[in-house]
Amino acid sequence: MGLFGLGKAPAKPLRLMAQDADDLPAISALVQDAALRAGDLSYDPAGRHFTLRMNRFCHESGKGIPLRAPSVLRISGVTAVKMRGLDIKQTNLPLSLLDIAVEPLEAPAAALILRFAGASHRDIRIEAECIDVLLLDLAAPRRARSTPEHF
Repeated sequence: MGLFGLGKAPAKPLRLMAQDADDLPAISALVQDAALRAGDLSYDPAGRHFTLRMNRFCHESGKGIPLRAPSVLRISGVTAVKMRGLDIKQTNLPLSLLDIAVEPLEAPAAALILRFAGASHRDIRIEAECIDVLLLDLAAPRRARSTPEHF
């Protein structure tokens, strides 16, 4: 290892897909503590997809240096979106993604529940005709200003 990390190969950006309920826990773990703003949430009813732009905390790095990667999470085949405790008109509202849960509907349909940190219940229920989720890092991870704390 070189001085200040010079000479090290850069971390490769992630590109993961979930196509069933068994695939989703890995993506949920990777997006835990992702930082975003309400303005980073986007629903396209015509295209039937829901997108979150975020700065994903890289729990998988295993290094002592906290890292974040600019990422996008895209859910396709969306048939309905319900928000609770969130006002996306407050575009600068800071959010921290806690996890993604799956609720089976009539197969192959499913509801994905995105839970956010906060004093009240903050979540988004996304119903989809099937599980079709893409997590894509847009660039290599960079040093984070802080490490998330869990109580």
